[in-house]
Amino acid sequence: MFDPWLSLSGFVVGVLIGMTGVGGGALMTPLLIMVFGVRPLHAVGTDLVYATITKLFGSWQYIKRGQVNFPYVRWLALGSVPSSLFAVFVLTPWFERSGVDVDAFTTRALGVMLVVIGVVSALERRFFAGRLRDSEFIRSELVQTRIKEVILVAGGVLIGLGVGLTSVGSGSLLMAILLLVSELRVLVLIGTDLVHATLLMGTAGLAHFSRGNVDLVMVATLLLGSIPGTWLGGRLAQVVPTSPLRYALAALLTATGVKLFIG
Repeated sequence: MFDPWLSLSGFVVGVLIGMTGVGGGALMTPLLIMVFGVRPLHAVGTDLVYATITKLFGSWQYIKRGQVNFPYVRWLALGSVPSSLFAVFVLTPWFERSGVDVDAFTTRALGVMLVVIGVVSALERRFFAGRLRDSEFIRSELVQTRIKEVILVAGGVLIGLGVGLTSVGSGSLLMAILLLVSELRVLVLIGTDLVHATLLMGTAGLAHFSRGNVDLVMVATLLLGSIPGTWLGGRLAQVVPTSPLRYALAALLTATGVKLFIG
């Protein structure tokens, strides 16, 4: 059954994705759980499929403008894609066999991820793009020419686990890693983040779909709003400063994470 409020939610989240590269799972998954009463594991799976299709449209805009670093995408995916499949096909079934309440675990894990993302989102422009990013160690030959790829793969592994378990992590956490080790311009960072997230979330979404954790009717309803929202957000990102929006999102995500963790 069509729910206009779900479509409106998809539109708003789509705008945020297009403008910042942040907001897909970090906003939609807790929204589905807390506002629309969706079971946590199904919220994760549904959001992953919806966000993948949404990000496809945002990614294409950045690809057309040449604002994607594909070598970075490949190194990140080398770690993130296998670890997301491990989370869905190995960790979650193991929790179920061990008698763990998977929905409760998913909710609390989501809460922790949101708090981390909120803190990182608030600090990344000042901290990662400032003294730490420009430090002698980060700019050293060791990091930039010898172990940058290792950092990207390792970061991808952690992000893939988070996405597979909670649908969250492919935006702010990845952006922090990219800001820390790369020399890329901000819009290229957003484009690189979006393209990698599309690949990662698509893989994890298919894995959840195979386990029956995706509501396709809900996905379609969300897409009715998110596709035009992402298109609009991608346009706005070219002309509208996104820093104030990031700070507002950081506060919202942190508060939401605390609420989910404490139940």
